[in-house]
Amino acid sequence: MSTVLANPVLSEIRELHQKKQSGILVLTGGAGERVEVFFREGMIDAASSNMDARRLGDYLAKQEYLHARDLDAAHSEAQRHQILIGEAVVRKRLLGQAEVIVAVRQQATEVLEHVFKNNFAVDSFRNSLKSYYAPARIAYPQVLLEVCRSKNEPFECKEGTRIVLSNGTDLSVFPWYPEELSLLSEIKVPSTVQELAKTTGMKETNIRKVLGVFQTLGIIETFADAEAPIPGALTRRDALVRTSEFPLEELVPVVSNATLAEKLQIARSEMSFTSEQFKNLKVQLRDAASKASLKVLTVSSPDPRDGKSLISSALAFSFSMDPGRRVIIVDCDLRNPSLDGYLGVTPEPGLLQYLASTNMSPYCYVRRIESLYFLTVGGVATNSIEILSLRKMKELIESLRKDFDTIILDAPPFAPIADARIVTGLSDGLIMVLRRGKTSYADTDRAFQAIDRNKLLGVVFNDVQRLFKTYSHYGQYYYGPPADAKKVKGPKSKNYLQS
Repeated sequence: MSTVLANPVLSEIRELHQKKQSGILVLTGGAGERVEVFFREGMIDAASSNMDARRLGDYLAKQEYLHARDLDAAHSEAQRHQILIGEAVVRKRLLGQAEVIVAVRQQATEVLEHVFKNNFAVDSFRNSLKSYYAPARIAYPQVLLEVCRSKNEPFECKEGTRIVLSNGTDLSVFPWYPEELSLLSEIKVPSTVQELAKTTGMKETNIRKVLGVFQTLGIIETFADAEAPIPGALTRRDALVRTSEFPLEELVPVVSNATLAEKLQIARSEMSFTSEQFKNLKVQLRDAASKASLKVLTVSSPDPRDGKSLISSALAFSFSMDPGRRVIIVDCDLRNPSLDGYLGVTPEPGLLQYLASTNMSPYCYVRRIESLYFLTVGGVATNSIEILSLRKMKELIESLRKDFDTIILDAPPFAPIADARIVTGLSDGLIMVLRRGKTSYADTDRAFQAIDRNKLLGVVFNDVQRLFKTYSHYGQYYYGPPADAKKVKGPKSKNYLQS
């Protein structure tokens, strides 16, 4: 067994996860350092410590989620109302709840990295249950992967050694980096380090780092004899005739700790009136698809505040509930993305990272929640028209057509920019969202003059009383990233492939 996997703290976390325990795990280190890890049904909800620099408030400031003056205001709010800092930040509208949850996960992960790096010991565990406003919901596989990454021991082998993925391991439970996914897809066929460098375009040093993580995890096998057949493995000759499909179900990471926005949860309730309206919308789209091919659907609106992103997200979830249907939603609003906020996930990796990559498959940047696959933007871009017009963007949509039954593109609004026209040009049909009492007649008229009428499938009326009453204003639309935009950008520290 790997020395990493035999670590007493990691073993304790694994056991608590497997037994779905709820309680507080106390860990102790040198110089009086103490960490408390809070579990709920086997998932880590939070990690606190007596180290000032590793508390949530200090983490938010260090990672530039908040300015110092905003953090002081949040602390005052927390003391005044006797609440935790995360809830205070949301109450003061400094960050959204989904953004706080992402930050809490990153802070808890950083605390656990410190624990493993400094060889903390298990002190005690007591059964207890504490509720958090913004729970991290970290599963054991995520902890295990981060520990293996932190060891950063490059893979060493003789020249000509073949590496192949072991059978029987569910790899979708791990939150892989795109580079790791790229190598995982390649070593389903026995490959040497040199062959992997050619097929992935990665530097050999980074390949050896990633393979070192895989070796520590125990998910690869090595064979020194370059000619001997490997039992149960594909050969290079097999690879020439096999399909080029990426093993989506096997490799694409399943986000188990996503925190869907409240409005989206209402739309996902199968018994709700709103859910029934999306089912009716699906039936109408199927009827339209029987007359013409409608695999790629664009959802847009005349104005920025019409709720098109919420409609597109809810429609994507509704489609994904159909048995046997493979669905993906792509956030194409490069100036003001919102899909990551609705899903409660980190912005990266996403569309911008894929378009900037070289040899890696687009599926290395895709994640999924249950049966819904998604591709976030991965940041904000000011040159969105140029990016959306890239040939690689068109090739992305064509590659998605091969593996998905329904592709939903969440496009920017038609006013006041031209991005939506480009996105609509990539699709088979357009759904226009109008918001009751908000969408002006003038903007609606301009939008309908700008669209390709042959692609218009129909109009969804949003915020209509008794129908979409729960869908309300969700924010201001910007031409580019405003100076005070509060987007979760992730930790500033480099990962092991960048160091």
